[in-house]
Amino acid sequence: MNDFVSTFLSAGFIFVIIRVGVPLLYASLSAYVADVAGIPNIAVEGLMIMGALFGVYFSALFSSSWLGLLGAIVIGVLLSLTMAFFTMKMKANPIMIGIALNLFAADFSLWLLMVWTGSKGTTGSLPSKVLPTWNIPIIKDIPILGEIISGHYFLTYVCIVLTILIYILIYKTPFGLRMKACGLDEQTAISVGIKVNRVRLIAIVISGILATLGGAYLSMGYLSIFSNNMTASRGWMGIAASSVGQGNMLIVLVTTALFAISQGVVNELILTSLPAELVNTIPYIVVTFGLISLSIKEYRKKNKK
Repeated sequence: MNDFVSTFLSAGFIFVIIRVGVPLLYASLSAYVADVAGIPNIAVEGLMIMGALFGVYFSALFSSSWLGLLGAIVIGVLLSLTMAFFTMKMKANPIMIGIALNLFAADFSLWLLMVWTGSKGTTGSLPSKVLPTWNIPIIKDIPILGEIISGHYFLTYVCIVLTILIYILIYKTPFGLRMKACGLDEQTAISVGIKVNRVRLIAIVISGILATLGGAYLSMGYLSIFSNNMTASRGWMGIAASSVGQGNMLIVLVTTALFAISQGVVNELILTSLPAELVNTIPYIVVTFGLISLSIKEYRKKNKK
C-alpha cells in the first residue's frame, strides 16, 4: 500500500500527468476559443485525427519533423476555413457541421492510411520523424523540479506558451473583448460596430490550429506513429472541459487538469492486476461527473430565476 501511495506522490507521476495532459489541454483550448466567440467547435476530435495523420505523413514525405508539424497546422487551417464557410457563409448549423467533420475525419483517415501504407492499423511502415524533447538547461539538474519540468516533448512547452498567450488575448486585449461580445450576444456586438464574422473566423482558425497541434503531439512525440483511433476521445474530453468552464478559462484549465490526473492514474493502474477494461473507464467517469456537476449548476441557476 505504501508503494502504491508513493507512486502517485512521486515526481515521475507528475511528469506522466503533464505528458498525458498536453493533448487534453490542446483540445480544451481549441473548444474554449471557439466557444468564447460563440461558434462551438464540435469537430475537435476530427481535427486532432487529421493533424495526427498529416503530421506523420508530411514528416515522412519531406524527411523533416518540422515540415510535418507545419503540414499539420496547414491542414488545421484549411479544415477550419471549411467549417467557417459552411457555418458563417452558408448558415449551416455548426453542431451538425462539426459532427459531419468528425465522421469524415474518422473514415477518411482510415482510407488514407490504407492508401499510404496498405494497412488500416498504423503508419509504422512510413519513415516518419518525431519532434525532439527538450532538456532545459540548469533546471534539468535540479532534483525533483528537473524530473518534473525538463525532458518533455517540444509541443509541451509550446502548449504552455500558447495557454499564456490565449489568456492574454482573451482577458487583456480589445480583440478578446470583441470575442466575448460575439459569444454573449451577436446582435449587440453588431450594433456597436464589431465585425462578428471576422472575429469568429479568426477564432475558429485558432481553434483548428490548436486541435491539430494536439493531434500532432500524439503522433509525432507521444507515440511517434499514427494509429487508428489514437485520439481516444481526447477531443470530446476537451469539449467537455470547455463546457464545464462556461467561458471561464481558469475553470477550463482546472477541469482539464482533473481529466489529465485521471488519465495518469490509468497509466499507472494499467500495469497492475486490475482489469484493463475497468481501469480505462476512469477518465470517462470523471468526465461524466464533470458534466453532471455542470447540469446541477445550470439547474440551480434556472431555479433562482
